[in-house]
This record gives sequence, C-alpha cells and structure tokens, in this order.
Amino acid sequence: MKALAKNLAHRLTIVRSLFDRAPAERDMALTTLPSGDHSSSGAAAPSRRYSPPAEHIKAATAEDIFYCFRLLLGRSPNPEEWPGHSSRVGEDVENIVNGFVTCREFAERGLLTKKFGDKVELVEFPNFSLFASVDDLAVGNHVVIGRSYDPGVAAALSRYAKPGMAVADIGANIGYLTMLLASLVTPSGLVVAVEPNPENIKLLEASRRVNGFDQILIIQAAAGRHTGLLALNVSYSNGMTGELPGNLEALLASRPVPCFALDAILPKDRPIGLVKIDTEGAELNVLIGLSQTIQRDRPVIVSEFSPGSLPGISHCSGPDYLGCLIAQGYRIGVIEGDGCEKSFGEDVDGVMAVYSRSGIDHIDIIATPN
Repeated sequence: MKALAKNLAHRLTIVRSLFDRAPAERDMALTTLPSGDHSSSGAAAPSRRYSPPAEHIKAATAEDIFYCFRLLLGRSPNPEEWPGHSSRVGEDVENIVNGFVTCREFAERGLLTKKFGDKVELVEFPNFSLFASVDDLAVGNHVVIGRSYDPGVAAALSRYAKPGMAVADIGANIGYLTMLLASLVTPSGLVVAVEPNPENIKLLEASRRVNGFDQILIIQAAAGRHTGLLALNVSYSNGMTGELPGNLEALLASRPVPCFALDAILPKDRPIGLVKIDTEGAELNVLIGLSQTIQRDRPVIVSEFSPGSLPGISHCSGPDYLGCLIAQGYRIGVIEGDGCEKSFGEDVDGVMAVYSRSGIDHIDIIATPN
C-alpha cells in the first residue's frame, strides 16, 4: 500500500505541475506521463511516449481524470478544482466518465447533438456536383478541401461502370461515388444507393436533385443478412450498424434503422452489373443478403476490406470474407492507390499480406467472376 500511495503521489505531482506550463508545453509533457503500472511493486518508470495498457484497468488514474477534462469538457482543469477531482483516483473509471458526461458543462458543449450539416456547400466536379460539409471529417472534409475522395476506388469504378448499366452503391455515405456512378451509367442506367444514416440521406437526395440524376434510387436502410432492425452508431458521416442492445435501457437510447437483405428489394427487371460495398465491417452480412443477386447477375464487386472490423460486425475473419467471395466463383484483386489492380486469384494469404503491409485499417479489393 505504501508503494502504491507513493506511486499515486508521484503521478499527481506530475499532473499538478502541468498547470504551470503553457498549453503547447503541457501537451508535450503529457506524452511523457508514466505508463500506468498500478501494481504494488513501486512507481512506474517514465516512458518517452504514453502507451495504454493492453488490458482494461477499472481504477481511474490521474491521467484518466485529466483527459476527461480535455476530451469531454474541452479544457484543462484549473488548480482550484483539481484537488477535488484528483481525490477520486482509484475509483471505477466508468463512474468518473459518467460524472463528466452528465454534467451541465458537457451538455452545453452540445457534442452529442452536433451535426456536420451546418456548413454544407455545393462542390463542383467535372461531371457532377455534391453537397458536402467541411465539418464532416470522415468524408465531406476531403471532398471540400481535396476536391476528391477515395481516388483509387473511383478509378476502378470508372473502368467498369458503363452507360445503361445497373449498379448498387451499398454504404453510399454522402454520395460521392453514387454521383460518380450516376454520371457514368448515364440517364439510361440505374444506381441503387443504400445508406442508413439519415443525415447522409438528406445530402444524397439534395445532390441527386441538383444534378437532375433521376437514374438514382435512394434506399434509406442498412444492408444485412436478413430483413429486420439494426442499431446505427455514427462518427461524422461514417456509420456502423450492429445488433440492437438486449438491455431495455440501452435499446431505448439506441438509434434503430431498418435492415434489408438486398435480394428482397433490388430491382428484378434488370441485371446488376457492378456492386460497391463499404459498410464498416458488415461486408459479409451484405454478401449473404445479396447471394441470389450475385449468383444470378455475376456483378463485379468492389469492396472495402477491413479485417479488424469484420469480426465484431460480420462475425468472420478477413480470410473468411475472402473465402466467401472465392466460394461464389470470384477471383480477388487489390485496388492500389492509383486505381490499378493487382490480381491474387484465390491467394487469400497474398491479399492478407498486402493488408498487413499497408499499415492502415483497410484496403480496397475487387472481386471479378471467373
């Protein structure tokens, strides 16, 4: 106990000393806080960069409380209030966080109700226009500032989408690729845009109207294995769907959205020649709900591939997802940053190696029928 008390006192001294520093210097100092050994063996040795522990530790540290101020209240604690808050070191971290997110100061920041639609502008591209917001750090910011988005995937879609073709954009987001596809398939074609986020739907519909793209059919829903309900969680314009919570209190606080197996709702009167899937880990669920269409129409499939997200949403591994495509008679390629394709056929290990070397959370793949 004496060693633990000494450790905590040492850590509190470090945090208190931050108040006397300029903001930039304080931020730099925070990267060298002790790494958080809560054992009774003695004080932790400082590290050059703060490294979070591999296991979740329930006891709140001084750093936990300090960062609650920074992240949730948008400021550093002042010296007068710090002694009271720092006295809670060792309490359950969930109780600490709950105290911050239920306080008046956090509510007044409006973080839980903030929308990125306040700064929407119409961005002009050579063949279409798109409504986007610079505050949407997931997609819109790239569109407004960079005047492009996902250029590798856009280049691949441009090779395969032809005038008169029917295509599906599953996980359409704010619609950059939807509008691109609509310009490529022309008025004689069809683009079915599937998107669950209602904020994105408004921008999609606004862009569809300003372009006069009557060839776009927008479906406000998630795509999955079965028809039913899912819970939507959003981060800017990106959205992730999952099973509804079992707990009634959590259910009442959730954002339910309809979910459809796309075989049941895609038009049957014309073949789907191209499918783009970007559903934040639900890609296998989409494939299963689309299996009849895939077998009937044999579309080219362009898909985000994120092995880290697949287990939690689709309950499969990265190799499982690739194996599902191969089992349906497809060969796999990787879409490179410039839009070029590197073919791997049925070499699952080769694709996984590309993903591992990428150093990012996803790569883009293309599946073409044998």
